[in-house]
Amino acid sequence: MPQPAAYSATDRQRCAFCGYGIPTEPVRTPSGAVCCSEACSAAIDAGETPPDHPAVTWRTTGVAALDTLLPRGFPSNSFVLLSAVDGIRHRELGTELVWRTLARGEPAVVVAFVDPAVAVVQQFLTHGWNVLPFLESGDLHIVDCFTSRLREKHQTPQHQIEWNAFLDRFLEDAATVVLEPSDLRAVEDALHDRLEAADMVGQGIVVIDSLNEVERQGHETGTEQFVKEVRGDVCSRKFVPIFASVTTNGGESFLKRSQYLFDGIVEMRHTESLVDGVRLKQLGVRKMDGALYHPDWVAYEQYAGGLRTFDPAADLAAVYGPLSPPSGHRMEAGGGRARGAPQSRQRR
Repeated sequence: MPQPAAYSATDRQRCAFCGYGIPTEPVRTPSGAVCCSEACSAAIDAGETPPDHPAVTWRTTGVAALDTLLPRGFPSNSFVLLSAVDGIRHRELGTELVWRTLARGEPAVVVAFVDPAVAVVQQFLTHGWNVLPFLESGDLHIVDCFTSRLREKHQTPQHQIEWNAFLDRFLEDAATVVLEPSDLRAVEDALHDRLEAADMVGQGIVVIDSLNEVERQGHETGTEQFVKEVRGDVCSRKFVPIFASVTTNGGESFLKRSQYLFDGIVEMRHTESLVDGVRLKQLGVRKMDGALYHPDWVAYEQYAGGLRTFDPAADLAAVYGPLSPPSGHRMEAGGGRARGAPQSRQRR
């Protein structure tokens, strides 16, 4: 078989159609355009419009604590697992990811297994993030996989606070109730229908609130197939990233067996190794295929504007207020108990 030409100065040229570098002898169109292949040359001759360059874009999450660890962003075709031990409110990270996406003018879909649609809306409002205009415009849509699992008389409550009844007006068009959430193909269909309706190709984000609940509904083999299919269609074909939460105490076995399914894994944990007797929350990136990421654990907390990192050695009292030391412990100037030289970053 013929071998490609040796790597040469031509690799500095870019194909006039696909936009990628040309590592072999270039192909020229009758008009003189330089292409990497006969297929690209033929596309130009046929008058086809070149695709956006590059096809895979790089994005920042907009979440300050996470962007600290991903200085160059992440590929737009990623399926990212948000993994946390039980007791850490890791779904707040998913909520902020959606809000930051909406704030920069892109659509978002939340696949909700843990809460009804009205509770998903309340999560945003609790943080002061008004998503009502986005629900009204269709930029935010909720695929509700919770409500139909309730007893029928509780699915459409007549007795609720007036505010929730008001929010229900927004959800008439902004939520899709999946009637059989145990049929994960029905969940996929609802998701794909929404992506198509919102023209979500190369833009937006999908957040799944709990893979633990997905596994309970679809069982292990169904969950793996679900992840494979939505990753292949949503991430790989449409270049729409997916972030999915999992609690490791309940889904550790699934996580260990299925790491290969995910392009990225973000972990959240508790630690008392930085300051004696103080349980701090830390965030770290275990992997992010194709991206540069810092291998550190960083301390973080939920502020009014979202998740932020801080230095426990200097900012503990500013974040939590004065802490009372157990007997026999010496308080540091920053409000913590002395333990070596605690740092905001800790190597993984």
